[in-house]
Amino acid sequence: MKKILFAILAVYFAQAFADTPEEWITKANGVIKQEIRASSNSIHSAYSLGSLQEASAILDSALQRFPYRIDIWLGQVQLNGEMENCKAQTKYFEKIHELLKTNKDKCELKGGQKIADADKLLEGEFTIAARKYFETENDPCYEMLARQMLKYLPNSVEALNAMSVVHLLQQNDSAIVYLERAHKVNPSDCIVIHNIAEFYKRKGNTKKHEEYTMKEALMCRQK
Repeated sequence: MKKILFAILAVYFAQAFADTPEEWITKANGVIKQEIRASSNSIHSAYSLGSLQEASAILDSALQRFPYRIDIWLGQVQLNGEMENCKAQTKYFEKIHELLKTNKDKCELKGGQKIADADKLLEGEFTIAARKYFETENDPCYEMLARQMLKYLPNSVEALNAMSVVHLLQQNDSAIVYLERAHKVNPSDCIVIHNIAEFYKRKGNTKKHEEYTMKEALMCRQK
């Protein structure tokens, strides 16, 4: 009788804890709720802070069991972006970078998808996270992510361009250093060419402004 009872309990516990990463993600998504918020200009819908924190706690538990699921780490980046917790985002990005650098073969995305180009993945996710802060004019968080992005991806055009924006926002002429490096990496990047032209326009350098405006006209407007 004891053996039968033990077997039944074993089956129960096996089923109870036989969860998958997708089930954890579903749990996290299920607790996120929206609330109505009023600002000085409008009334809009936004995610409630409490539900975002609860979802983040669920994903943290999932990552203890599935540490190589990079999409869950990226989910944490997104959740903390909604909470405007850029310090937490940098910590999650740090862990993602570490995993991709040391255990890339074990790392997976949804459905067991392997990661072919870790740098491209990081570049895209950093860009999304930083752009959100740029659009909301949260300059400290934008700078924090831009600096981390450049640290991990020193030859990324996106990272170099982001750092140039940081310096432009601070009215620092060092912006051109990053723009020129980005242009050297990819001479046909239209955003970089446009930003260089704008930089020289602001500085009153007519010759350089016309040079890069001409490049932009020839290379970019026909794309």
